[in-house]
Amino acid sequence: MSPPFRLPRLFPAALLLLLACAQTPIVVGSGGSSGSGGIVGGTGGGTTGTGGAAVVGTGGSGPVTVTKPPSSYPHNSAGATFPYPQGHGFARCPLPAYNTDTIATAYNNWKAKFYQVGTCPAPCGRVIRPEMNGDIVSEGIAYGMLIGVYMNDKSMFDGLWVFAQSKFNGNGLMNWNIGSGGNVIGAGSASDADEDMAWALLMAGAQWGGSYNAAAVTLINNIWNREVEQGSNVLKPGDSFGGSGQTNPSYFAPSYYRVFAKVTGNNGWMSVVESSYAILGLASGSFGLVPNWSNSQGVGVAAPSPSDTNGAYFGYDACRTPWRIALDYCENGEQRAKTYLDKIASFYAAQAPIGLGTIEDGYTAAGTKPPTTLGANAAGMAFFGPGGVAALPGGHQEFLTMVTQALQSNTTDPSKMSISGVFTYYQASWGVLSLLPLSGNFWNMVP
Repeated sequence: MSPPFRLPRLFPAALLLLLACAQTPIVVGSGGSSGSGGIVGGTGGGTTGTGGAAVVGTGGSGPVTVTKPPSSYPHNSAGATFPYPQGHGFARCPLPAYNTDTIATAYNNWKAKFYQVGTCPAPCGRVIRPEMNGDIVSEGIAYGMLIGVYMNDKSMFDGLWVFAQSKFNGNGLMNWNIGSGGNVIGAGSASDADEDMAWALLMAGAQWGGSYNAAAVTLINNIWNREVEQGSNVLKPGDSFGGSGQTNPSYFAPSYYRVFAKVTGNNGWMSVVESSYAILGLASGSFGLVPNWSNSQGVGVAAPSPSDTNGAYFGYDACRTPWRIALDYCENGEQRAKTYLDKIASFYAAQAPIGLGTIEDGYTAAGTKPPTTLGANAAGMAFFGPGGVAALPGGHQEFLTMVTQALQSNTTDPSKMSISGVFTYYQASWGVLSLLPLSGNFWNMVP
């Protein structure tokens, strides 16, 4: 099996720099108050809102957050325990300023471009890659399920889960690549997709009740049996290949594994937490620039696909790593996560002293340009979005502010979304997925 193909995202650096810098300023006040028909800012600045939106100040000098009640958002499914928006805070990771209207617009734009309703044979949905002739990858189905459960879009979530199950292989895991006509063109599973689906199902059980928890436990057990290397407890990248000799650090989701252990009673998942941090520690070097593909000693190795020469370098797979690891620190206080996050957030912040356009789309472990196609273009949302989530623990506020503003702009401003490379399947998905924890709308719902 070959891993999900990453289409190069060509994006001139000067153009991305323009996008990163020309954002609407964050409003700063001294603990502004909410008005009956709008928003009144504090003494440091103000803004005007509509519909009785609330302002949350930070005690005098911090940013204000604009938020509206769930009744303002018609996409909310009825009967949810956690309707959008939540603004769920992390004790260890203060949130940047955000606007719930902006996050909702980003989600709606993503759904309008990449989600399709179809039949398979029951009514179902799928997330397509327009840049790849409208094909479907299990990763995208999982991204949609994550977005759907946290945005409280039950219809989209259920449609995607129906589609996923219709493409399961004999191991009870989704085949990774499906053609636009519905035929399997890439057999075998991709572990990141399966674990994201399992997490989304657990969250759906907390969100809507029903049989989602049981489905999640079945899927988690299938992942354990087929995608965890027995003995080493290293996460395999799929059910048909890999293990200690070849794994993908961007798939490591230790915050998930803690909950998987809890809901299944299988404490072996805690050993997967340990193996993941052991590999991450060996692979992250001085700057947190882990390779796309690694062995259990943290050494970069070739990608499964012979045509992919970027396996040993930080690129379009590895760029996602900070997002998964940040969740474990923000939720659970894991200090090994914090050590890694400090490295990668410091590196990114140093590359972007005045704007995000100077961050490149690939690096060696030493922070230089790889001897491949990587690093020739400015990085898009798939890079700086997870990088911004890595900055949540603190210490890089200017970088976090730049990232949050750029994500909000690049997912909502039509003039920027229309620029080549900005709002493609992969970039847009990671733009929205990054905005969710940055706005307090991605957390562990399981009690």
